[in-house]
Amino acid sequence: MSSSEAEFFSESKLLKILMDNIPDSIYFKDSSSRFIMVSKAHAERMGLKSPKEVRGKTDFDFYAEEFAREAYEDERRIIETGRPLINKIEKIITKDGAIRWVSATKVPILNDHGRVVGIIGISRDITKYMEMQRQMRLLSSVVEQVSEGIAVTDTNGKIIFANSAWAEMHGYRAEEIIGMNIHDLYEKPGVAKKFENETLARGSAKGRLSHIKRNGDVFPTLTSWSLIRDREGKTIGMAIITKSLTDIIKVLRDVKTLGNVEER
Repeated sequence: MSSSEAEFFSESKLLKILMDNIPDSIYFKDSSSRFIMVSKAHAERMGLKSPKEVRGKTDFDFYAEEFAREAYEDERRIIETGRPLINKIEKIITKDGAIRWVSATKVPILNDHGRVVGIIGISRDITKYMEMQRQMRLLSSVVEQVSEGIAVTDTNGKIIFANSAWAEMHGYRAEEIIGMNIHDLYEKPGVAKKFENETLARGSAKGRLSHIKRNGDVFPTLTSWSLIRDREGKTIGMAIITKSLTDIIKVLRDVKTLGNVEER
């Protein structure tokens, strides 16, 4: 390595590159939880123009009491015990009430004598992930309450999700049906394949299709297929919504029988 390269790759230079470019929040604090240095990303999340503005301040200057107190107590334990805090999910609340979620790791800074003199922290914003989890829980709750059977398969037909209604109409528990091939639950897989091909071509399809229960009984359904795509538009699976027609057909037969009796 040349002398110019060695100068470029000095520890202080590398630290500045790290602090200016990493999207995660990085911060150094002294033993009283006062900020010594923060990354550019962390300063921006605090609403500051420059990382230098944060020096000597604490979380209490930027965040609501509830979060600042919790963070301070966590850091006191690290300083007193020397034990790090790894991947804690934190609910950050700003003074104006805005909420973010982060995964925070904090480790002690030790001097040459092994004494804790400060803390290094790294926080990764997971707000979008937490919101997605919330929406998934809400969606799961809704899916479990509908009367129609709903299943999701991968591109090979393997079932990766089924609500209780879909599993029960086939005579299974939801957890039992995960991993099965959905074509094994169709009386005529070839007919189902035609609907699936139509779905691949048009995005969705619907039709009458007989399904098979665990005990071998066959029952008529109205089934619809819809493609599931990722953010890039690539097909990653299918959603299958199934409504059993057994009760409807029974009612129609009873009505027809009643009509025949009245005609006599």
